[in-house]
Amino acid sequence: MVKKRKTILLYALLFIFWSGYSCTSEDSKYTEIGHVLLVYLGGDNNLSDEASLKLDALSRGWQSDPKSKILVYLDSRDKPPRLLEIDGKGSFGTLRQYEEENSAGKNVFRRVITDTKALYPQASFNLLVFSHASGWLPAGTLSSPKSAGKVKTILADGDDEMELPDFAEAIPDKAFHTIIFEACFMAGIEVAYQLKDKANYIVASSAEILSPGFTYIFPHEVSKLVHSDNEQFIDAAFNYFNQQTGDMNSASFSLIKTDSLDALAGYIRQNCDFSKEVPVSDIQHFDRYSYHLFFDFEDYFSRLMPEDKREGLHILINNVVAHKLATKAFMPGYNGFTINKHSGLTTYIMQEEFTRLNQEYTYLDWYYAVTKTKKK
Repeated sequence: MVKKRKTILLYALLFIFWSGYSCTSEDSKYTEIGHVLLVYLGGDNNLSDEASLKLDALSRGWQSDPKSKILVYLDSRDKPPRLLEIDGKGSFGTLRQYEEENSAGKNVFRRVITDTKALYPQASFNLLVFSHASGWLPAGTLSSPKSAGKVKTILADGDDEMELPDFAEAIPDKAFHTIIFEACFMAGIEVAYQLKDKANYIVASSAEILSPGFTYIFPHEVSKLVHSDNEQFIDAAFNYFNQQTGDMNSASFSLIKTDSLDALAGYIRQNCDFSKEVPVSDIQHFDRYSYHLFFDFEDYFSRLMPEDKREGLHILINNVVAHKLATKAFMPGYNGFTINKHSGLTTYIMQEEFTRLNQEYTYLDWYYAVTKTKKK
C-alpha cells in the first residue's frame, strides 16, 4: 500500500512538472516574438509581377531573428492567395492557402489581420500595404474626377477597389505601431485622419511612388520596417530615388504621427475662413494631370487663416509630420511639377467642376473634424 501511494505521488509530481513545462514552452512561443511585419501584397492586377519581385526582395533581405517575424499575404494573378512566412534564410513557407478571393474586400483584409495577430498576440505589429491607390478618392476618379462614384480606393483586385472607410473599419483600434503605404498619394490628411486610431505612425507619399518602389530597398533595409526604425527607412527609400537620374529622380516621403492629428484639426476648425476663395492654381500640387486633386496641406490652409495664426499652424504640422523628404521636382519630363513646398501632408480642395467629388468628400472623418457637419 505504501509503495503504491509513492508510485501515485511520483506520477502526480511528474505530471505537474510536465504540464508546467509544456505550458511555459507554449507560452514562450508567443511571448518571445516581439515584432511582426505584416506585408499585404495586393497584386491581383497589373502589379502581379512586381508583387512577386517584392516577395523575393523581402526573402533576400530578411535575416533570421528568433524574436521577429515577417508574414506576407500575397494575392497574385496566377495563384490563389497565400499567407506566407519569410524564414530568414532567403526563402519562405506557406502558413495558409486560401481559395480564390477578393483581396480588396473588407472582410478578407480583416481576416488576414485577425489570423496573423492570433499567431503572435503579444507582438508589436507593423503593416505594409502594396497595391494601386489614390488616397481617399472614389474609384476611377483619379483619371476622371467628374464621374466620382462611392468607392474610395486603397487596394485593387481586378476591377474591385476598397473604400477608405472600409479599410479603416477592418483594422482594430491600436492594431499597428506603423502602417507603411507602398502606394500612391497616401500622405493625405484625409487618409491619416481616417486611420488615426489604428496606428501610431503612417509612412506615405504625397505624390506617386514610382516603380519599382521599395523593391531594391528591401534587401538592405527591411529590418528597419520590422523594428519600426521609420525615419531610417524613409531616408534609405529617399536616397535610392534621389540617386537616380532623369525622371526617376522623383520622390516624396512622410512619417505622420497620428496622436497629434486632433490638435491640428481643432486649430484648422477654429482659425480658418472656409468661405475664402483661394485659386487652386496658386497652390503646390502633387499630381500630374491637367486638373489637380492633391495639394500641399500647409500651403492651402495657411491661406485660409490670418497671418498671425500661420506660425501656430506650422508648429502643429511639424508635430504631426515627424519626418519628410522630397526631391526638387517630380517627373518633369512626363507632365510633372516642381516641388517648391512640401509640408509632408496633402489635402483635397473642393472645386466647382467636381460637384460629385465634393459631395463624397463630406462623408470623410476629416471633413467632419474641421466643419462639424457630415452628410448621412
